[in-house]
Amino acid sequence: QIVQFTGRYETEYVNAVNAGINIWSDRYTPINECNIVINLINDESVEGDQGAKDVLIGEAKFLRALFYHDLARTVGYEPGREVNGFNLSAILRTEPTLGSANADDRPRATNLEVYEQIEEDLLDAIQRLPEVGAGTSAVARANKTAAELLLARVYLYWGRNTEAADYAQRAIAGDGSDLVDAADYVESWDDAAFNFHPESVFESDLQVPDWSSVDGANNSLHSLLMNNTSGSQFIITASDELVQVIESEPSDVRSGLLNTENLGQEFAKWQGNKGTLPFQENIPILRLSEGYLIAAEALGPGAGDVFLNTFRAARGLAGGVSATVDNVLREKRIEYMAEGHRWYDLKRLGRDIPKPAAADVDPVPYENFRILPRLPQSEIELSDDILVQNPNYN
Repeated sequence: QIVQFTGRYETEYVNAVNAGINIWSDRYTPINECNIVINLINDESVEGDQGAKDVLIGEAKFLRALFYHDLARTVGYEPGREVNGFNLSAILRTEPTLGSANADDRPRATNLEVYEQIEEDLLDAIQRLPEVGAGTSAVARANKTAAELLLARVYLYWGRNTEAADYAQRAIAGDGSDLVDAADYVESWDDAAFNFHPESVFESDLQVPDWSSVDGANNSLHSLLMNNTSGSQFIITASDELVQVIESEPSDVRSGLLNTENLGQEFAKWQGNKGTLPFQENIPILRLSEGYLIAAEALGPGAGDVFLNTFRAARGLAGGVSATVDNVLREKRIEYMAEGHRWYDLKRLGRDIPKPAAADVDPVPYENFRILPRLPQSEIELSDDILVQNPNYN
């Protein structure tokens, strides 16, 4: 919930019309860069070691899949979860756009077409990428375990639970890395002690130039969520409801990532102490813990229990818990607090979006048009209406 009203994120907080997540423009530049790399490396005139070329193609396909899944889960519904039959998703581009000469207006692909392209990219990337150790500096680049885990996530969103469980277990097996011990969990988020989170299989390795401007003070997670560095924004804090969920099991070590003594219920997950520059931190994108929780949900009560309870033990919690969807969602809500998973988990399951009592607004029904964002109107107009806007934004 918002702890300090500065004008930022206030419309998003109450899900006002036109305040939806909008990454439409942000993802196509890196997608095109991936297309350029793939096209160039596949050119027979390009010399080089074939093994190295395979890895570069695998990295580009992994990243393209990651960016397309971000787009697909944000701007459209998941396959099988459509509202009123609306199934449009992102625009698919797998060839490079090098200039206006080969730029063209295209309609949006269906959600199924986009998911099939993501699946194709990841299956190919898995065959090309190396296995690396979780928590090592190598996870700053795409790797086999990361591709397997991302594919497991994609299958879970797609409703293909058998495949989701399969690839989650492959990612868990990976290089044999384990979950962090409960006693070490809180410290594992200390960037000064661990440059890379010990459970990370893919992590954004932010360097000084990334946060050397006002971006560091304005947009880093440390700045937005904590209040112990001069210049911090400190806008967002844990909701009362989240704190209650965490405190319902007193042995949960993740409670150590909340500071309820200062102003608000401050997240202590993002320390911003990677280097000498304030606010600098790495951002884990894929962690081993997600593999356990995907396997638990996909397999369900019975077969999935061992994955859920293995995960719970690593967070200081008792076993004997059934792997129901609600029990898995409870763990994900705590595990990924302030990491941006919750909204997407509720959306992929077709559930309403609850709001904190402090927001004083009603939940957002899944059938409400605000679940999807408005696409940039300039893009609609430039396409001569080839590009279809999301429902009820016309």
